[in-house]
Amino acid sequence: MSPRPAPNRHDLSAARFLDAAAQLIDAMFVQNRTDRPARLRAIDFPAALQWLRVDDVIRLASESGAPGISRKAFHNRWGTKDQFVRDAVVYTLLYHDDPQSDPARFAGDLMTLTSTPASASQAVSKLSDTLLDNLLSRPRSFLLMHIGPLLDQHPDLHSAILGSINSTRSAWHEGYAELLRSFDLQFRPGWSLQSVGLALQAILDGFVMRSRIEPNSMRQFRWAEASLFANTVLAFCAGIVDSDRSGMSTAEFFDNVTADMLSNRDAP
Repeated sequence: MSPRPAPNRHDLSAARFLDAAAQLIDAMFVQNRTDRPARLRAIDFPAALQWLRVDDVIRLASESGAPGISRKAFHNRWGTKDQFVRDAVVYTLLYHDDPQSDPARFAGDLMTLTSTPASASQAVSKLSDTLLDNLLSRPRSFLLMHIGPLLDQHPDLHSAILGSINSTRSAWHEGYAELLRSFDLQFRPGWSLQSVGLALQAILDGFVMRSRIEPNSMRQFRWAEASLFANTVLAFCAGIVDSDRSGMSTAEFFDNVTADMLSNRDAP
């Protein structure tokens, strides 16, 4: 009889353990507990920011030497940890502890694009890269990516975060509107200040996360003087601004351009 193979991390038994882990990981990130398979609904998954311990918060706050810091003082203000986590997340996202680092302040720089001596693309690229670099230098920029997929399971925290996000958007929307007026431009049909702002935020979120995952690739794919992020913002802007005054939507404009290219290619 041949000897039994030594156990390893790639055999069939290992695969069963890994299959089970994959099911649990998927179950953790569903939008609602009822979306989990029935056999997994009783499992108590860690809440968002479970690693944030009250004891650590009290100890670190006590080290500041500020008066009135004690365990009793903490619990007089927050009856539960969930209440504290909700307030702490919003406080952190809004940079109340460090207002000078708040990326929202860059909204005021939008109007410099109308007076810069450089080309418009250079100005947009500089602002884009400055904003991305600022976010990447602040560890809290990754907070929403850490807890975002779990927010539907924590409605109070989700609502508080949406409120904090909406409170910072108006300044950006006002900046976009002023740029359109200054350059006498308008968006293509289907785009508004709100949808443009949301799309740019989604692009930025993706680049923040991807920059942590593939930093070398992000540096590798710079082109000329612009980063991959800046070039993406430029490409997005080129697609949503009705520069030819045609009134065509982005899709119609794209179809029109590709149709012209195909007809020129097929011409005798």
